[in-house]
Amino acid sequence: MANIDNNQSIDKLNELLKGEKMAANIYEETNNLQKDSQVEKMLKSFAQDHQRHTQQLEERIEQLGGDPNENIGMSGAMANMMAKLNAIRGPKHLLNQVYKGEAMGVKAYEKRINDLDPISQEIVQGLMEEDKEHLRKFEARVDQERREN
Repeated sequence: MANIDNNQSIDKLNELLKGEKMAANIYEETNNLQKDSQVEKMLKSFAQDHQRHTQQLEERIEQLGGDPNENIGMSGAMANMMAKLNAIRGPKHLLNQVYKGEAMGVKAYEKRINDLDPISQEIVQGLMEEDKEHLRKFEARVDQERREN
């Protein structure tokens, strides 16, 4: 196994942090825009998870001597706008977008986990498992939507 320095871990963790902040932001911004109480409850729970993930990543970055990235960038702003539009269009549209976002988040973790120091790998593994659970809940909700229509 290659020796991984703190700067490499900090860079990768900051990339993951950006995705977690985007997710938390989207869930918070869209939660009150759609009218499905079950979806609203699920999004609120996921927002809390992503806020906690954000805190864990920020703490780890600081432990490694880095500065957590505060910016979600243009891609985050665009994703946020699309999520608001999809929330207004209805739960099915919003669920589709946030499901894709969660799947991208899991892929981002899988792609970067081997470039992290062992302690960061352990933290990221736990976060990734929670995001995979989000995907399972989304799939169950989408299946329910299909059965109802």
